[in-house]
Amino acid sequence: MRSNCILWAFLLHRRRHRKGREGYMMWRWSRWGPFPHALYCERRRTGSWRVVSYVPHNPRLKRLPPPLFDGRSKWGDL
Repeated sequence: MRSNCILWAFLLHRRRHRKGREGYMMWRWSRWGPFPHALYCERRRTGSWRVVSYVPHNPRLKRLPPPLFDGRSKWGDL
């Protein structure tokens, strides 16, 4: 699937919100260059956070990310 992390997190947030789930879009600096990375997270009943993000299949260090890329969803943020 071709997308980017911002579009993917926004659409996931919208879909989960329509189902009655309270979720958040979070931001951090990307590990692959000097640009922001968007993540989606939900708070569990235990108080911990469930984080999921969209990452490229073959990440490489870049000065600027492509507008759309082939990627996958990844649970956690390690």
